[in-house]
Amino acid sequence: MKKLNDLYSQITPKTSPEELSARIMNTPELKKSPKRKGFRPALALSAAAIAVSSLVVTAGAVNGWDYGAVFESIFGEEKTENIIENIVPEATVLQDTIDNMNFEISAVAADKHSVLAVIDIYSENGYKLIEKVNGNTVINPLLDLFIDINSNTTGAYGTGIHILEESEEKVRLGIRMGTEDMIKDEKVTVNAYLLKDKDENGDFKLNKAYSWSAEFTVDYTAEEIRYEKNIFLSEAEINAVEVSSISACIEGKNLNSFTDNFWKNGEVYAQLDNGEKISITDITGSSYTEGDKTGSTLVITGFAEPINPEDIAALVIGDTIIELK
Repeated sequence: MKKLNDLYSQITPKTSPEELSARIMNTPELKKSPKRKGFRPALALSAAAIAVSSLVVTAGAVNGWDYGAVFESIFGEEKTENIIENIVPEATVLQDTIDNMNFEISAVAADKHSVLAVIDIYSENGYKLIEKVNGNTVINPLLDLFIDINSNTTGAYGTGIHILEESEEKVRLGIRMGTEDMIKDEKVTVNAYLLKDKDENGDFKLNKAYSWSAEFTVDYTAEEIRYEKNIFLSEAEINAVEVSSISACIEGKNLNSFTDNFWKNGEVYAQLDNGEKISITDITGSSYTEGDKTGSTLVITGFAEPINPEDIAALVIGDTIIELK
């Protein structure tokens, strides 16, 4: 539960709605992981589903499983062409026992180490999706839910959440997950748990009786492009970079030495051949502890927009430039 509280505290303000807005809206942040092998979560909030019930309902009926159309409504036709081969087959709902919100998994794309899912949340039974508090807009699902994405493989995950659309009728969330595990052909679950009030230790508790989950298989046809590198930084070493339309996976040693403060070091983006800059909105990294030494051997960055991986010339993280070509 401490891990849940650590994740949730990143997006839940202790004092004001202004802090919530500042933490939620497309601001990348790297979260320290516990002293064990695991994955460092980026900015986010979360929701989850618990026991899998016998309810199995096909999700996405509203859009007729046209995930491409959903991505096109978000990114436009040209950018969506870059993500088409990363779109996965339709999902199924495993459990839905939250009675004041209706969930729809509207689109999903993935690569070997990351997922981009679009979740629509609708109001039910008078629940207010958004409201004004002290003159500021508060997105209530973000306060009432813990959302995450996980698979059947071992390891921990970093889940980042971004608000794509907000109204009294619908809140659309873009949810990103990065993992050190290989998830291609794996079953992956998107979960949403209703949160209870804090306990005596100040930790939020999951209300396991009220949850939603949907499952899909990471089955896609796109191929990542891999670049073998030999880059030495002050403390870190980069050995390879693998790029897809939605993320870049950086492999090496002690990578946390240049990512711990990455969003404080200036711009963070993918540089394209034509000079265009595509922002990096999420970053997660593996973490290990050996004796008194800690480090990271894998870092995954999520792109703000789908990119043709053949067009990526470099990754810029603060004052570190990783030339790919």
